[in-house]
Order: sequence, then C-alpha cells, then structure tokens
Amino acid sequence: MPPRKQTTPHWQEVPGAQDAMDRALPLLAAVRAREYGPLAAVVFETALLFANADGLPDLGRTSHNAKKWMSDLLDAGGYKPVPGDSKERRERLAADRQAVLQGVRAAMSPIRVTYVRSMDGNPAERERMFPGLTSSDAIFAYYKIKPKAQSELRLEDYHRKAALQSIGAAALGAETDVPSSRGAEVVHTVQRAVAALTPASFASLDPQTRDQLRRELAETRAALLALEESLS
Repeated sequence: MPPRKQTTPHWQEVPGAQDAMDRALPLLAAVRAREYGPLAAVVFETALLFANADGLPDLGRTSHNAKKWMSDLLDAGGYKPVPGDSKERRERLAADRQAVLQGVRAAMSPIRVTYVRSMDGNPAERERMFPGLTSSDAIFAYYKIKPKAQSELRLEDYHRKAALQSIGAAALGAETDVPSSRGAEVVHTVQRAVAALTPASFASLDPQTRDQLRRELAETRAALLALEESLS
C-alpha cells in the first residue's frame, strides 16, 4: 500500500487563526471607509501563523490556508452574493471584494517590510522563525519581496498608473503624466466632476456600456486608493 499523503490542517485547526478571524471581522467596517491599516495588521498575523510549502511563515500568503482564511473572512463580512442576487449586485460585490484585497495588500506591505527588517535586531527570533536565513536581506530574497514594492502587485501597479494617467489626461486635456505642479489641480477637477455624477447620469446607458464603466470605475478606485495612501 502506498504511503498516505500527509494532509495540511484546515485553517481553523491552526492555533491562533480563529482568534485572528474573530478580531478581523469587526475591522471590516473600517474598510468601508478605506481604513485598511488595522485589518492589514491582523491579516499579517496570519502570515506568521500559516506555513508555506517549505514550512516557513507564509509571508507571501500563498498557502491554501492563508487564501481560505481571507476568503472566509470576506464571505462572513458580506462580500459574497447570495441566491437571488441580481447580476449587478454580484458584479458590485466582486468589485468591492477585489478592492478590499488590494487595499489590504497595499497596507500590509510596509508592515511586512518592517517586520522582516526587525529580524536583524533579533537573531534568535530570526533563527526560530526563519531557520537558515541569516539576515533580513536573505529573507527578502527567499520570499522575493522588495522592500518598497510587492512583486505580487506589479500588474496592479501597471493598471493603477494607467488609470491615473487617464485621470490626468481627462483633467488637463493632455496625454502626459501629471506634473507635480498641477497635481492638486487635477485632484480638485476630478473631485468636482465625480461630485456632479448621479445614478441618473447613467440611466439611459445600455447594459454593455454600464458593465464597461463599472470595470473602469473599479480600476480607478484602486488607483485613487494608491494615490490617497501616498499622501499619508
């Protein structure tokens, strides 16, 4: 008889994971106000609870448990359609869910970098958590983490940049990057334009156009979130 394949425990069986879930759920309310920091801090705790394929902390959050924990959190927080939901509501929930994931990832990036850097000042803890990795640089290299940008966000960063360029071009009437001297002007122009929009502005649009606008708005929202965080 071939040896039985070793199974990974469900996230609920990992010590501390349920406590993190219980603390994360109330923090989803702040996410609706685009305050991702508190939730990101708890999500990062789970990166230290779950293990990757090598048995090391799952800083990249690539394990099944890390993904399932986050998925279950969003499901419990109302970011999941229910039977009978309209197509429009399902698409809106999917866009909101993606926005939360992007916001948490962006907010968690500096938390993760700070934690890894702290290992240089605590070699005993570094050896306990990351055996064989002798410095923060070695940890960054192993996980393919860049201190100033997550490799996982490269594609998203491209879409953010494209969306921001489109915003600037629309506000300035030019197909160029917005110069720093006119950044505030563009923000004010975009704010006034968005404030003037109402649901009635889209009432006569056909379904295909509405779907396209919904996708563009989701990308623009992610771009504006990244820009907002850069002003913090």
